[in-house]
Amino acid sequence: MDLVQAVILGIVQGMTEFLPISSSGHLVLFGALLKVDEPGMLLEIMLHFGTLIAVFAAFWRETALLAKAVFIMLGNPTKIGKLVKENPGCRLVVIILLATVPAAVFGLAANDWLARLFDNPRFTGAMLCVTGTILFLSNRARPGGKTLEEIGSGDGLAIGFAQALAVLPGISRSGTTIAAGLFRGINRESAAKFSFLLSIPAVLGSQLLAVKELVDNPAVGVPLPAAVVGTVTAAVSGYFAIRLLLNFVRRGRLTVFSYYTWIVGLIVLLLA
Repeated sequence: MDLVQAVILGIVQGMTEFLPISSSGHLVLFGALLKVDEPGMLLEIMLHFGTLIAVFAAFWRETALLAKAVFIMLGNPTKIGKLVKENPGCRLVVIILLATVPAAVFGLAANDWLARLFDNPRFTGAMLCVTGTILFLSNRARPGGKTLEEIGSGDGLAIGFAQALAVLPGISRSGTTIAAGLFRGINRESAAKFSFLLSIPAVLGSQLLAVKELVDNPAVGVPLPAAVVGTVTAAVSGYFAIRLLLNFVRRGRLTVFSYYTWIVGLIVLLLA
């Protein structure tokens, strides 16, 4: 793994992690079509860490609010119920954790089955077409007025089940969760913000599992400079991807991405 490959993988990870075009789907296709070797566990961990940095940088106010709320709840465990009712930050933390449960359960329960799907470009192509349809339909959802502070537990669960669907290669996590938020009557910008904040526990959870696997199998397979360069590239490209998607969501232009995923999905189905 050289620095140029690390930069390319960082850009692919950063852009596709947040744009509603499926990062898992593109990584599958990237490997299958271009015959790119596996990046190695260390680089995979570092690339995802870069996308976390992008979320923290783009939503530093919201992430600071969540971090403060977590410390408040940890310091007052007997008052969590009251805090959730009275503190908007604590309430948002609980809803984000609630929305994380479906994907965590599905991912752990179907881990072996999912691993086989990641070796199937034809399935990925079909799911990219499904992502395009979800985005197309979501753009026709009636605009809602719920803000980030008004998202309820029912909204969180609905978005959480959408995120669970996105463990399939080719299904966009950001696209399905934003779409679910729009169908729940959440306004465009708040639906996008919640989707990005929801990525924090999802990425952290996958990071912990990856670190455990790296400890159990310490063969790194990638130079540290390449891992650092990939991390920085993923963070920078991820930040710009977030800003770009927010702009498209505000303007109600998600259909741009639906056309893209339809085209890519159909090409894959024809070539697979």
